Amino acid sequence: MKWLCIFLSIIVFFNSSWAHPVSYKDAYGIMPTIMANRQELELNYSFSNNQAFGVSAIKIEGKDSEYQFLIPRYNQRIFRRNQLDSQLNLYLTAGLGVVDENDSSNPALLTGLQFDYETRRIYTLFLTEHLENNGGRDFWSSRYRLGVAPYLADFEGLHTWLIAQADYNPATMNGVMFSPVVRFFYKNYLLEVGSSLNGQLFMAGIFHF
Repeated sequence: MKWLCIFLSIIVFFNSSWAHPVSYKDAYGIMPTIMANRQELELNYSFSNNQAFGVSAIKIEGKDSEYQFLIPRYNQRIFRRNQLDSQLNLYLTAGLGVVDENDSSNPALLTGLQFDYETRRIYTLFLTEHLENNGGRDFWSSRYRLGVAPYLADFEGLHTWLIAQADYNPATMNGVMFSPVVRFFYKNYLLEVGSSLNGQLFMAGIFHF
């Protein structure tokens, strides 16, 4: 299946191009992610520049079954440090909803932590998330990223990042999945696209309005 996604991101400190889970006050966000064995769409509303509430629809193809989560969620930025040439953020995520497996529904709990740090040249991120399926399987997922900008673009120019990404999802894959990812950021548009080393597509981004 072919996927084509163009995403609109809000410009933050020194034109940061990472899709943060919390945006400016009164902003609405649309955040899709497409990767091997998992697809997710989050819709949220930032009622302050530190807090957002929304809902995530998550489909996970496990090793022996398929799971569909619907999770109302709360995102909280608990720490930010801005300097002249860098930015550091720490976010917490929590949610309580339902999961459907083989036409059987159960309560589900979501918890997560995200850390990101970037300059105009270097970008790094660590993200971990836990989906607990009451009466079923738990899903841990972790991601680490290290990126570099091959050139420094002007504020209105095309920004490009080359990213090495590592994903670990023990319930859906064996070992760690490595993916080279390219991010393009032009004005308010963000597109991330990549492929794992065994040819599985990755796309992700954000649209705030």
